[in-house]
Amino acid sequence: MSVSFKAYRQFNTPSLQGLSGLRVPLSDELSKHFSAERHIDRFALALAARRAVPIKELLESAEFYMRVRRRVRRQTMVDLCAGHGLVGVLFGMFEREVNSVVLLDRRRPASFARVLEAAAEVAPWITDKVRYVQAPLKQAGEHVPQGAGIVAVHACGVRTDRCLELAVARRSTIAVMPCCYAQTARPAPRALQAALGAELATDIDRTYRLERSGYSVDWSSIPESITPTNRVLIGVPGRSAL
Repeated sequence: MSVSFKAYRQFNTPSLQGLSGLRVPLSDELSKHFSAERHIDRFALALAARRAVPIKELLESAEFYMRVRRRVRRQTMVDLCAGHGLVGVLFGMFEREVNSVVLLDRRRPASFARVLEAAAEVAPWITDKVRYVQAPLKQAGEHVPQGAGIVAVHACGVRTDRCLELAVARRSTIAVMPCCYAQTARPAPRALQAALGAELATDIDRTYRLERSGYSVDWSSIPESITPTNRVLIGVPGRSAL
């Protein structure tokens, strides 16, 4: 069953779906596909004017954000393995409950300055909310307060598992979109891998781990035309750990 675009609904048009997975810069030429009538489209136009990120990165981040925002938003949001920082920035721009956003990655890309500048053009309040921490993931615990919301888009392999472990330790809400399944922290049971494939088996195993830690877990997905590794795991702490 195909998954519809929610953030940028115009990409549900078949003729535009081929653009959604392109790693070419979002540019003035591509800006014709966005309207100035919606804030999230104005953000896309501001990014295009600065050639800040590839169109794939914007659509991937925005569609992920739209599927997890209500479940994971907290006063402090932490975007791990943040890269351009788009997911965390979207929370800071459009969620009134969010008053602090931490973006963490080993290296802050030069594109982040253009992303923040584009966001401030549409939502001037964003600059007071966001800080970028340059640190390895193993130091992330120093920057994640208890009960924060954690997001991680394509935290490669074992990094997704480390994000889940940190969420459990901080009793944080968590949403991840995993990738690079050959490099996970703990392989799923062999029988599951043989029957279901490594990717599905690994995420089933991650789901059980979260539920054993007292989390309610849901799965979602973004359109496959953006990326084939499109499964989203959403965890919310609730009952006591088993």
